[in-house]
Amino acid sequence: MANPCLASSVTLMSSSEPILELGEYLTALEATGIAQVLLAGGHITQALQQVNTARRDRAKELMSEAGLGHADVDRSVAILQAITGAKAAQRGLTPVWTMPGNEADIGHLTGQFHHLVGAARQSITCATYNFQTTSKMWTVLKEASEQPGVVVVIYVDGEKADAAKVKAQIPKATIYRSAALPNGKRVVSHAKFVIIDHAVLLLTSANFSYSAENLNIEFGLRIHDPSLAASVESTMTSKHGTLYELV
Repeated sequence: MANPCLASSVTLMSSSEPILELGEYLTALEATGIAQVLLAGGHITQALQQVNTARRDRAKELMSEAGLGHADVDRSVAILQAITGAKAAQRGLTPVWTMPGNEADIGHLTGQFHHLVGAARQSITCATYNFQTTSKMWTVLKEASEQPGVVVVIYVDGEKADAAKVKAQIPKATIYRSAALPNGKRVVSHAKFVIIDHAVLLLTSANFSYSAENLNIEFGLRIHDPSLAASVESTMTSKHGTLYELV
């Protein structure tokens, strides 16, 4: 189903279904990048370099079906900018619960972030205090890391989680563990979140474990806010070499 915010934006210029599909498919960064290349006089082939290789053919197909490209720059850029604006406005906030049995009837079960990870198109950045082999994330992240064009970065606590084992299980992912301070004590990394495609942020009290995902009462928030997601990723990256060490 097309996003209402996106639909209301693009239908001002066209009611074409391919445009709505394109808007659902592209990320805000991709739409902005394509528009910038077209504005600079670039060919559509050059513009589509803004989309990762694994997704480029589908983006090209939707652009063609919508009649967008270098032949009609003004219309194409206007629609791409509308897509970017609509994506930026999608800042929905959803409560996320895990409870034993079928008790979690408000919001989405925490286990649904497995679906979000599996649907990632560009990137997954996640952090957990404990990462147990009983967690479904053990296999979901491995499968995601093997998808073309999907970059997976995982942060774990250096004492509680076995970072070397995580790296062995998910070799294509980049793994960081909390580092040791000058006094010899290791930093405690208690942050727990998942970021999908630099846009969707899931903050949760749950560790990556079977108990947390199925048996405990856990609560979190699912937030669609690219700016917030980018801020969290940037903060984590800035701590490489100080608070986190590469495995």
